Amino acid sequence: MAKNSLDPLVLIKSENEKVFQQGLALLEEKGNLSHLPGLVECYLLESPGIKRTALYSFLASITKKGIREAWMGLLNQTNDVEYKRQIMNIMWNSRLDFSPYLVDFVVWSKEGDYQNTLECLTLIEHMEGPFSEEQLLEAQCIAQAHVSSMNSESEQKQTLLSELLKVLEQLPSSEDLFLD
Repeated sequence: MAKNSLDPLVLIKSENEKVFQQGLALLEEKGNLSHLPGLVECYLLESPGIKRTALYSFLASITKKGIREAWMGLLNQTNDVEYKRQIMNIMWNSRLDFSPYLVDFVVWSKEGDYQNTLECLTLIEHMEGPFSEEQLLEAQCIAQAHVSSMNSESEQKQTLLSELLKVLEQLPSSEDLFLD
């Protein structure tokens, strides 16, 4: 069978390390963004070990045009907070700039547990901006409303959301570019 007719996602599911590596090499050579959901699924189903680490590294290294939008599409397609958290962890390690999606990450920071909020905060801290005044105000209002409405049983998360609010207040707005 010719190499170009092989499905790389089938190859990376193989128990054979050599076949797995061939699948990754094929994805690197000829993969496209349509492979992302299947690749993430393989990563999430893989037990901790060498293959999972290799999948994680591969996912975080993808820089093809449109990858930010593809990652955001995956996040928007699920309500599973754990799935989102793991995807956000990969996204943070990708070192891509997700500045256009600031408000989305602030909204998601309210979901799930402390770890989920931490992943969102980490991504937000690494956003380069600049941000529109409207984007910053919306993000700050969402974070402030959530901090105000939280109960005392989630003190750690409330502390983290308060930190998020401080970070949002320090992000550069596009209007700041014209001041000097």
